[in-house]
Amino acid sequence: MDVREKVKIVITVASIVAVTVLFVAEYRRRRHRRRQTSPISSCYLHSVLKPQFGFKRVLADNSYTGFKHLKFDDVSSSIEKPSNCHPYESEINVLLENPQLEFGFLRGVYSLEMSDSYVWVETESQLKELAETLSKEEVFAVDTEQHSLRSFLGFTALIQISTQEEDFLVDTIALHDAMSILRPVFSDPNICKVFHGADNDVIWLQRDFHIYVVNMFDTAKACEVLS
Repeated sequence: MDVREKVKIVITVASIVAVTVLFVAEYRRRRHRRRQTSPISSCYLHSVLKPQFGFKRVLADNSYTGFKHLKFDDVSSSIEKPSNCHPYESEINVLLENPQLEFGFLRGVYSLEMSDSYVWVETESQLKELAETLSKEEVFAVDTEQHSLRSFLGFTALIQISTQEEDFLVDTIALHDAMSILRPVFSDPNICKVFHGADNDVIWLQRDFHIYVVNMFDTAKACEVLS
């Protein structure tokens, strides 16, 4: 191999190295520019406080310790119950022995068209109005959403409630300490609560708010039976 060929090889290798260095530098420059111009999700900003820091009453301690049921002070009762007995055990047993399977509220003609209108509930006064509305219903539908991005076990962030006339979205982060307002309607055995796959919903309602569901209909379980 003569000197000219060696020079050509050196020049070729040097050119490839130079182009590679320029390409990598340009890639890093553009990537850095995108990071500076693109918005950063507030979920990862340390300056934004976790929403649960604003809760005054935290029923779930985000650990795997045993759940403690709500206790009622019933001085008139002479029956001693276990320290962690379900507070609505007797009401649920009555329903199990005598199931209420009448759906008279479904009689009539109802529109099946979807609507995008809803009532956003974020104040205690609105929550009281919702409880009053639900107390007059024979049935209402419920669904819950949990937030767990910056929490160990998570907590309920939204409750969706629908009657035959209206849809309600309850901001349970803003109303976390006032959610007991809905406890009477959820535990009322004369009002049927409709869920779809209620396994987690029931757990989250009890864990976060001591809201107990008495008299419910799970459409997911109904689908399993009918299939």
